[in-house]
Amino acid sequence: MRKSEITLTVNNETYTLPVKPSETLASLLRERLNLTGTKIGCDEAECGACTVLVDDQPVLSCVYPAARADGKNIITVEGLAKMVHDVMKLHPIQEAFVEHGAVQCGFCIPGQIMTAFALLKRNPDPTQEEVRYALKDTLCRCAGYPMIENAILAAAHTLRTGDPLPLPEIFESIHKQEIVGRKHLRPDAVDKVTGDAIFTDDLKFDNMLYAKVRRAMVPHAILTKLDISKATQLEGVSAVLTAEDIPGEQNHGLVTLDWPTLIGVGQRVRYVGDAIAIVAAETSEIAAQAVQLIDAEFDLLPVISNPVQALAEGQTQIHESGNLLKHIKVRKGDVAQGFEESDITLEHTFHTQTTDHAFMEPECSIAVPLPDGRMEVYVGSQIPYQDRSQIARVMGWDEKRIRIVGQKMGGGFGGKEDIAGQIHATLLADATQRPVKLLYDRHESLIAHPKRHATQIRVKMGAKKDGRLVAVETELYGDTGAYASLGEKVMTRATTHSAGPYDVPHVRNDCYAMYTNNPPAGAFRGFGVTQSAFAVESMMDMLAEKLDMDPIKLRELNALHVGSVTNTGQELDESVGLL
Repeated sequence: MRKSEITLTVNNETYTLPVKPSETLASLLRERLNLTGTKIGCDEAECGACTVLVDDQPVLSCVYPAARADGKNIITVEGLAKMVHDVMKLHPIQEAFVEHGAVQCGFCIPGQIMTAFALLKRNPDPTQEEVRYALKDTLCRCAGYPMIENAILAAAHTLRTGDPLPLPEIFESIHKQEIVGRKHLRPDAVDKVTGDAIFTDDLKFDNMLYAKVRRAMVPHAILTKLDISKATQLEGVSAVLTAEDIPGEQNHGLVTLDWPTLIGVGQRVRYVGDAIAIVAAETSEIAAQAVQLIDAEFDLLPVISNPVQALAEGQTQIHESGNLLKHIKVRKGDVAQGFEESDITLEHTFHTQTTDHAFMEPECSIAVPLPDGRMEVYVGSQIPYQDRSQIARVMGWDEKRIRIVGQKMGGGFGGKEDIAGQIHATLLADATQRPVKLLYDRHESLIAHPKRHATQIRVKMGAKKDGRLVAVETELYGDTGAYASLGEKVMTRATTHSAGPYDVPHVRNDCYAMYTNNPPAGAFRGFGVTQSAFAVESMMDMLAEKLDMDPIKLRELNALHVGSVTNTGQELDESVGLL
């Protein structure tokens, strides 16, 4: 016979709670005990952010059944620090993470700390390799691993010997000022190591509803039928909205207003992540069930899967304006003359793949209607003012009716510049006059939000026998996906950097930023230069090999310097910095 209650001890406090079917330990800790230091990054035991100790053993609480915790002792990140004479005393591991700069966005830090805590309980004197092995399934997207490793080794020393915490050796600038040039601790580091740091999904509001999105899940089609009747009749559902319910403009976008908030019947679906309906319900589970009850029919269209195909003659046009977002050109000198003057010419085509930002914190937005008719939107966003203007456009409101309340961001890297759930949450909150939370799971995040541009880059390079570059010609195809996002800006930067940081008299660059039926591509660290730098620097290595020349010497010979003129015509008159 199944028990109706479970009793567990969490951070030295004993709780007896009713059993909830299918509840995970992470959900119990976060939702019922309000211990939100335990984070959920993937919800499928892959990232380690949810790590807690159960009877001194590290477990991934996002898949650990809450019922299995009956009679067990649980330790979360909130249970490590102690109050001594009304002053918080950090555990040595927490103190080490603060002092060694191991804390960046902070979303993974509770999992890192609890994994380290478990390691040092069973192995007080680990080697660096043992630390790395212990952390292999606890991911940090900010890439703070060296600082994390050093922090754990420092904490191990203190726990083992009782000595003060060994501090990192960081040399201050010889030109240090009162603030600049000196070592500083992150202002929010203590909150992040104790579990007190609040991210958007950690927030709760009275009478809050939970939202889900019905995605098209086909890459290219016309939506011919949409039936929401079953979803609206499901008990616990408060609202189901479609494109017909949009009060203002349908499209939004950072630069080009081409991204529909919701796809209506008779309109074109351009990628699998396009939204066709949104639901708000009393629980996330009910909202998810309602989404599955929404029936949709499509007239499938040919799929454009890459930018070269998109530019070819006779292809289906994804947008009314065509498949070409922008043709970007850079011209300097006479490339034909440059190749004639070259002693050696090389040509190669490079490819780079689509890349997801893989921030540890999935996208989350909460819209809260206020009594005076305004709307507050809580979100970890990289461009909050653009959020406000895009929400206002779709709602048909003056921007003054909307307040974006910025939250801590569990990683962004460019991937939280575009609209995710902000508009959908606002639409539902306005329709229900209740707070609405829209949280993506990892699958939805991978499907819906913009990525790094996949590219095809052809580089033709001409040089003299001594290695001096004479001419560079590049042709880039950038896959900006279904909607523009920041594709024009990203691929412009890729183009202007595609001949490298070199003094070349003759340059010709052409870039075709193309729409396809892939997920949109937008901002990502490097902003287009990652792709073009890979191509041109690979070609420089190939040229060095062909000339039997040291690749560093080849770059020094050709690097921009004071007096150089760049590919775009800028004369560099000071502080070039390459040599």
